[in-house]
Amino acid sequence: MRAWTVDADDIRVAEDFDDALLHHTPEIDSFLNLDRDDKFIVIGTKGFGKTLLLKAKRILYQRDGRAACLPTGNLLDKPIGDKVFSKEALAFFAASSLPWSKLWLTAIAAATLKHLRRADGLRVAAKLTGLMADERLHGVIDHFVRLLDFSPSELQRAAADTDGHLLPRLRAINSPVAIFIDGVDEYFNKHIESRASLPSVTGPLSPSVWYFAQLGLVEVAYQLRRINHHLKVFAAIRKEAYARLQTTVMSQQYRGSAVDIVYPVESLREIFVNNIRLEKSDRMVRPERLRADPIEAFLGRTTISHVYTGEDEDAFDYVCRHTLLRPRDLMTIGERLAALRPEERRHEHRVKEAVNVGATEIAREYLTEIAPYIGDLDLERLLGRIPGHILTRDEVEALFQSHSAEGAAADERHVFCALYRVGLLGHLHHDWVRGDWVQRFLRPGEATLEPDGVLPRATRYLVHPVLSDVIGRLNPGYLERIDRVDIVGYGRAWRGTASAERAVTTRALCVLTGDVKGFGGLMRAGVDAGVRQALEDALRKWARETIAAELAGDTVSVVHDDPVLLAQVARHLMDEVYRAPRQPRLRIALHYGEVQTRRRATDGAQMIAGGEALLCAARVEPHVAPGQIWVTEEFRVQLAERPSLWRTTPVTGPGGAAEINVKKEGGTEPDLWVRLHRLEF
Repeated sequence: MRAWTVDADDIRVAEDFDDALLHHTPEIDSFLNLDRDDKFIVIGTKGFGKTLLLKAKRILYQRDGRAACLPTGNLLDKPIGDKVFSKEALAFFAASSLPWSKLWLTAIAAATLKHLRRADGLRVAAKLTGLMADERLHGVIDHFVRLLDFSPSELQRAAADTDGHLLPRLRAINSPVAIFIDGVDEYFNKHIESRASLPSVTGPLSPSVWYFAQLGLVEVAYQLRRINHHLKVFAAIRKEAYARLQTTVMSQQYRGSAVDIVYPVESLREIFVNNIRLEKSDRMVRPERLRADPIEAFLGRTTISHVYTGEDEDAFDYVCRHTLLRPRDLMTIGERLAALRPEERRHEHRVKEAVNVGATEIAREYLTEIAPYIGDLDLERLLGRIPGHILTRDEVEALFQSHSAEGAAADERHVFCALYRVGLLGHLHHDWVRGDWVQRFLRPGEATLEPDGVLPRATRYLVHPVLSDVIGRLNPGYLERIDRVDIVGYGRAWRGTASAERAVTTRALCVLTGDVKGFGGLMRAGVDAGVRQALEDALRKWARETIAAELAGDTVSVVHDDPVLLAQVARHLMDEVYRAPRQPRLRIALHYGEVQTRRRATDGAQMIAGGEALLCAARVEPHVAPGQIWVTEEFRVQLAERPSLWRTTPVTGPGGAAEINVKKEGGTEPDLWVRLHRLEF
């Protein structure tokens, strides 16, 4: 078997198979173990090696000789061609998986009994009799395709005959039979890929056909194992279809019968290395390193330098982050790299070019693959507007608003969620085990493909590297906005960028500033911890609905757009803190004016960045009498516009002056004259 084999269909006979290309994990080994038969369904998305694993199982059975294997002429039974349904048949098959279960059971029973020569003397309906008598039909798929031509009433009659006549004979089989079925998803692909096609060309279509055809096979494979342990059906199923079984009462049983192909990065590295070892030594840049470090031997280097950040990235990590973490993607890029002569591959820029060409090929194929699952979203229009590979939440929201405002289809309100669910949009995620903020992308098939419109909350969203050239061709400016601190990629730690801290928003808001009178004395008395805790608990309890709330020592700052709610927060803080030891009293000032906020780069929470209103409130607060809440004239005006039971009483300055100068004493600040009022309820 040659290196970088992308399609397992290239393995036609047992002699074509090379076990070195099959990466072994505990779950895969349990599936391949001939002494175990509890795993018989292989699930995965495209590109994860379902067909390769199923062929490996078939070859092991064939070499061991412990069972009769179907099909007899090929390693796997796989349908080809196209099936056009009538409207009546489509309505029948699109209703549920039950018709498919009955159809699969009949096809498997017919093929098995005919292969074992136990089909003589059956007294069944004419249609099924003709099927059993047709010597041109051998494998399960032969019978399956022919059964699809039956009318719904004929299928129901055939199902009844199967239960009454074929199934008893199937139960009586006492010699091992192993059946291997693949490609059911591809046979019905047009039902999810051809939404815009004319029915006159494709026939009536329904995505449910694609799902139920596969689910029915899973159900029958599970049932047959229970009625006769000699009969085993092994099948490959797309993960997107299998996910629908998780909502059934049998979900745990079905899950226990399946091997879910998922490869950690370490396993993908081994797969890449195994393919390098299939190359001849004269194809290596440094053949003397082939035994010690195959990747260095192949690429001539152990690291790849990142032009913008200056970081030396592990060579395989560089390759891997330009994939969707699927073995097939590694084969695509590996084939591109292997096509270079060793003297070309010696140069780093040629390696980068080959990797990026492969990544673009992966992206274009994947965009075509996922198109049926994301409705009528105009991805090309959206991708062409993405300004850079690292986006703030505000940028994502602005893109969403402009995208939806220009006559986008109803489904397009979920466009970013769709990108997230298919693994093309990542976000910052806090890894509690590592204690770091890391980049998180979903893998293909990890989430259901129906977008629910909800994005994880974060200040940074990350565009997958495979899209770089695709977006760059639509929007050249995208390639000019490359971050100079962080490299985007699966699981990479976030080092943080200065640009995250500069994303400041200025707007008019209400501000609360307060502190505990005599807090220094409480510290000297050793009772400050209880006061801090009371203040922290009160802030968490009563300020959770505000835009931002912060606590530094005994100083609390809260901003919000509703003056009534902020007044209520002030009153609750006052009461809660007063219950602490020594009955400390807060003094609180409320003001309205310009406030600067920014989103924290780690979790997207709003933070107070400054502003005129915050400064004014901070200057008023030392003048407030302990246990009281004072507000400025600007805040009072805002409060008066809202219905509430709060009332205000003017606070006069020296000599009954209407305004008070609250500038900080002893400094060079200009005068700050304000009108103040005591807030009461």
